[in-house]
Amino acid sequence: MPNVQYIRSEVAKMQPIWRMIKDTLAGQDAIKKGRVLYLPMPNSSDQSEENLARYDDYVERAVFYNVTQRTHGGLVGQVFRRSPVVEIPNDIISLVTDVDGCGVSMDQQAKKALGEVLAYGRCGLFVDYPVSGGISKAQLDAGYIHPTIDLYEPWEIINWRTRQVGSRCLLSLVVLRESFVAEDDGFEVKMKDQWRVLRLDETNTYHVDIYTKGADGQPLKVSFTPRDAKGKPLNEIPFVFCGSVNNDENIDLPPLYDMAVLNIAHYRNSADYEESCFISGQPTPYFSGLTREWVDDVWKSKKVMLGSRAAVTLPEKGTAGMLQAESNTMPFEAMTQKEKQMISLGAKLVEQSTVQRTATEARQEEASESSILSACATNISAAYTQALKYCQIYTGGTDSVKYVLNTEFELSKLSATEIQQVIASWNGAAITFEEMRNLLRKAGYTSVDDEKAKSAILEEGALRQAVQQQQTVKQTTTETKI
Repeated sequence: MPNVQYIRSEVAKMQPIWRMIKDTLAGQDAIKKGRVLYLPMPNSSDQSEENLARYDDYVERAVFYNVTQRTHGGLVGQVFRRSPVVEIPNDIISLVTDVDGCGVSMDQQAKKALGEVLAYGRCGLFVDYPVSGGISKAQLDAGYIHPTIDLYEPWEIINWRTRQVGSRCLLSLVVLRESFVAEDDGFEVKMKDQWRVLRLDETNTYHVDIYTKGADGQPLKVSFTPRDAKGKPLNEIPFVFCGSVNNDENIDLPPLYDMAVLNIAHYRNSADYEESCFISGQPTPYFSGLTREWVDDVWKSKKVMLGSRAAVTLPEKGTAGMLQAESNTMPFEAMTQKEKQMISLGAKLVEQSTVQRTATEARQEEASESSILSACATNISAAYTQALKYCQIYTGGTDSVKYVLNTEFELSKLSATEIQQVIASWNGAAITFEEMRNLLRKAGYTSVDDEKAKSAILEEGALRQAVQQQQTVKQTTTETKI
């Protein structure tokens, strides 16, 4: 039997990195659970109970300041502070509120997909259709059955291949590792692994094979051939990669990798700093110049009372004091430096970089602005638009589809005078209606789709005109009576 569980070397190489980033985003509990993976044990050669207990305290005192998670959430929030531009025809409109068949909306799934790409540099969208035969148009229009878009995390996409078909490079194989409910007694659920294989055969016909392990440990295989709305087999795999650089099959570097590394280094400095504070922060009393008589008389109880309500009598020339070492400031300085570096890295993910153009290009476009965040958002938009087109293969729809995430991250509010100038430019035919709306949209003053805005403006204009005519008639009637 073929080794369906085979993991490509690129995936195997990235798995430790993905795990580190995943644990960083999960927070302090996951990081501390990693133990020596993220916080090496001092004097690791000493495996005595005393040293192991000291390491437990060392881990317990450390503080994980989760800058990575906060930055990750903030970046996703920057994109979704404005609603995506969505154009979806009626045959697949139900995807807007239920994209995966489990009640997750498209915006919610897209938000998670963007988070995956920002964190790990990769995810995948698989378009499936939960029926083997045709359905009625009434069922389709009611959203009773519709195609689904399932999101896969990078470590779940374990294998793939491509094939050149004419001028196109098509996916010829995608292997997805999944889990399914193997046993369910009504209360306890037991999950097992399965492998979904999406493949093109020699004739470029799309097939799906699902592999599981039987009770005897031998692989079991179930195969089927999905068909489009006309009952014909598909000639490409309805799967889309999403990446931080582009949407090809190659694994992109995780945008948050450097920040996660710094975050864990900050955690290690914190462990050293807290250890130093614990050891040097506890004062120790000392006595000098003691005599035998003092020891016999005062220390016969083996206790010395300290504090403002207790007096310590000392022998002649005897002294008492408190020893307290100065704290080690080097770990603290290292923590402060790393905090600044993490803030700088987070800013660069959103920072707009200007690319100079040649003189010819400058006449068409003065500069091109891009950022890692906008690139990720653009790639997610392209992936979902393509996934929606795959959905239409199953439904037979031909209308255009669009799903575009926001890439304007800094709201530049226009003043009242500037708004008047923009509208005056449109009234003067210097700019188009779409250009005017785009300027207002970038400034955060409007979010309605242009076509809907046109219809609403026309309706409101007709209504205002009718009201004005009615007022004019009333005024004329009043003047006539007078």
